[in-house]
Amino acid sequence: MKSMNKLISVLLFVGCLISGNIIAQECSNFHKKKCYGSDDPFMRYNTQSKSGMFVLGHTSDLVFVAHAGQDYRVSLCQDKDVEEPIKFKVMDGRSKEVLFDNESAAIDIPAPEEGEEADGGLPMYFEFSCEVTKKIIVRITAPGPPPEEGGKGKKSDEPDPESLFCVGVLLENMPTPKLGF
Repeated sequence: MKSMNKLISVLLFVGCLISGNIIAQECSNFHKKKCYGSDDPFMRYNTQSKSGMFVLGHTSDLVFVAHAGQDYRVSLCQDKDVEEPIKFKVMDGRSKEVLFDNESAAIDIPAPEEGEEADGGLPMYFEFSCEVTKKIIVRITAPGPPPEEGGKGKKSDEPDPESLFCVGVLLENMPTPKLGF
């Protein structure tokens, strides 16, 4: 009987590992499949784009290098299963100055018209021009309360699979257009 219980435990553990890997694999190219890029035909996919698995309330940073003389667009997307939109800030990597905060920018977005779907009122992209090469931090916070920390030296339990979802960060860039004569 003990060996049967051990076998069932091992099978459940392996099943959880496999299902976690399947979810992670679904997220691997999420930004390519689900994020909406710029309509500008000159904007090109940037290989620093990434996708990852988040749990409700989780915060994570994506750091990338923005090169001088380039215009950039940072677009975020998430699984449709999550009701609230994600929050993100774009910051200068050295000074930590906040260049954009989609939560603060939400007041500038007009309310959806009748028949249109509301997206939570938060913009999911930011465009900027880079005059000097610098590191940029995209700090992403998933909706919900922060995950609880494990207490008294013990590890916290694995997250509930129902609270896992994919987040994609699509980076695009193009040469900054020359203005004037």
